[in-house]
Amino acid sequence: MGNSIITISREYGSGGREVGEKLAKKLGIPFYDKEIITMLAKESGLSEETIRNWAEKEVSGFFYGINAARGIIPIPDRIFGARRKVLNDIADKGSCVIVGSCGDYILRDRENLRSFFIYAPKEARAKRALEVYKDDLAQYPNLIKRKDEERRDYYNHFTSYKFGDYKNYDACINSEIGIDKVVEIIEFMLKEKEAD
Repeated sequence: MGNSIITISREYGSGGREVGEKLAKKLGIPFYDKEIITMLAKESGLSEETIRNWAEKEVSGFFYGINAARGIIPIPDRIFGARRKVLNDIADKGSCVIVGSCGDYILRDRENLRSFFIYAPKEARAKRALEVYKDDLAQYPNLIKRKDEERRDYYNHFTSYKFGDYKNYDACINSEIGIDKVVEIIEFMLKEKEAD
């Protein structure tokens, strides 16, 4: 496979992280997800805890507006600025898989970018969250809804795209068919694209 920057956007509990990790391993290229937090902290000068607390959180509201009006760069804006720099630095190094971080938008002008969106029905995501994240099943409907809203609001705030809109991706894939099958589909699409 030639030089490809692959981004995976995903709904909470859809298995997008696992898809990205397995795909990177299969292709023998670097994988970036949680590692980006450490890189963002270094680039922004903020602590990793601050980055985690503000990652994909609502970026509006009273205090956000007050800080922006006073000329103080709000924390989410500082993090997003660092995110642009970090993702471009990663992409400059060569082929990789990046999960989340608005990678599909930030790196959109790169000819070698391939973006995928992973989704699944709510029931399948709740089941997966129980297996993978060990969360209380009673909290799943609210937890999934909250996480989806946070990701959507963050993404829509910082990009000119709409979260989950099929027009922004090479493909949107329902992970209910199985993680390994999703990886196979993406790998096939990458090879086909390269052959063009």
